[in-house]
Amino acid sequence: MATSKWGAPEAIATALSAELNALANNGTAIMAAGIDNATGRYTHLNLELYVATQGVARSAGAYVAIYILPSVDGTNYDDATVAAAIDAMQVYCALDAATTARYKVKANIPIPPLLFKLQVENKTGQAFAAAANTLKYRRHCGDVS
Repeated sequence: MATSKWGAPEAIATALSAELNALANNGTAIMAAGIDNATGRYTHLNLELYVATQGVARSAGAYVAIYILPSVDGTNYDDATVAAAIDAMQVYCALDAATTARYKVKANIPIPPLLFKLQVENKTGQAFAAAANTLKYRRHCGDVS
């Protein structure tokens, strides 16, 4: 019987950084350039969100939504407006009602073999800190024998 193993992940890369700084509550930030998964055809995505210390405590039920916006033709992406992004692939990162900096990690998110962008929506009840917020990613393959 063959043994199945996870494929080695690629090096970690930054998807968003300065775009997240001082991001208003209910505000969104989207990558300028897409992640090209049409060639490497990785099957999964791992995300690391860092929300720096906020000046005011987050609201109860605070979260950050991350949307995966694919491009079938390599030019046009799924609509990046939040209302339309509800149909997009989503990841939610729940946060506590504090000001403390937090790392949130989401692993093994299925991704399309296409070009795609990541979009972040701040639903914490407060603006993000003015500096040091990041969204990083690593892609990897699932079942590799």
